[in-house]
Amino acid sequence: MKNYLIIQIIATVFLLFAAIKVIRKYKDKNFNVKELIFWLIIWLITGIVFWLPQTTSYLANLLGIGRGADLVIYSSIIIIFYLLFRIYVNLDKQQQEITKIVRHLAISETEQDDQERK
Repeated sequence: MKNYLIIQIIATVFLLFAAIKVIRKYKDKNFNVKELIFWLIIWLITGIVFWLPQTTSYLANLLGIGRGADLVIYSSIIIIFYLLFRIYVNLDKQQQEITKIVRHLAISETEQDDQERK
């Protein structure tokens, strides 16, 4: 039991640092309100699971899932896939923006070269 308390304290310190980092990113305008709320909820739920692990078993039983650990794993996989999808969408958007910039620069350089030749 003593070792579990140490893990809970370490996890809580980590979660507090993570929450503070999220709030700083929001204040620095790197996160919008939805991202702030999403991450604060994730860290809060993680803290609840560390301090009250029986809640996962209770929720798992409500949802018809065998064990609390299974619920945590299923939820984690769903969140990871959601975040992976968001990363993919952002990466695709950046690639499109880079393509537009490169095309604009190429056209500008071509026009500039044409003017210099005349």
